[in-house]
Amino acid sequence: MNELVILDLDGVIVKGQSQLLFLNYVFRKGLVSLFFYLKIFFWFFFYKLGLFKNPKEIMDYSFSFLKDKKIEEVDEIVEVFLKEVLHKFIFPEIIDIINEHKAKDREVIIVSNGADILVKKVADYLNIKNCISTRLEITSGKFTGKILGDIVYGKNKVYFTKEFIKKNNLDLYNSYAYTDHISDLDLLLMVFNPFAVNPDNLLFAEAKKRNWPVLMFNKNLINK
Repeated sequence: MNELVILDLDGVIVKGQSQLLFLNYVFRKGLVSLFFYLKIFFWFFFYKLGLFKNPKEIMDYSFSFLKDKKIEEVDEIVEVFLKEVLHKFIFPEIIDIINEHKAKDREVIIVSNGADILVKKVADYLNIKNCISTRLEITSGKFTGKILGDIVYGKNKVYFTKEFIKKNNLDLYNSYAYTDHISDLDLLLMVFNPFAVNPDNLLFAEAKKRNWPVLMFNKNLINK
């Protein structure tokens, strides 16, 4: 049975917040207003300061601009965003880590609170076949601008990961997890080999207390 490797997206695979990078992109393309942009930008700023804990409300607002857009239209927007912007923010170090795990026939999965339209594109780009992410609602081939069900955040990450393990007949023997934020502490506690990657201050303190490995990527990004 394959060993499981769990990767967060933001801060682990991608430098920064993928959704904020996407927001910057759609604003530059004229797809959202300045007011819309600033409201979300400042929410991300306060989130980084630890002043907001649950991101569901702002995520609902963030993707409201997709309302009534067809699946194909959104897919094209995200594909161009990946090619023009997002791939440049992927850490080369995590690509090496992913390839090392794949060489040992481990099951690699991205588990992220990011929207599925972004997380799936990154998974495809990195040849990772499975991902768990916050789903955007689609009705009759169009986005409603709303989130479908619960977001993949905090304890929900553990719940959705366990559901994936059960569904795919996996287990947590010699499992790995790589995350950057204290909200993922329960996920790290679930695995045999937890790694704090570019951690925030609270996760860094927990990692040191528990003698977990801390990986600090040198921030050299792909530039092509």
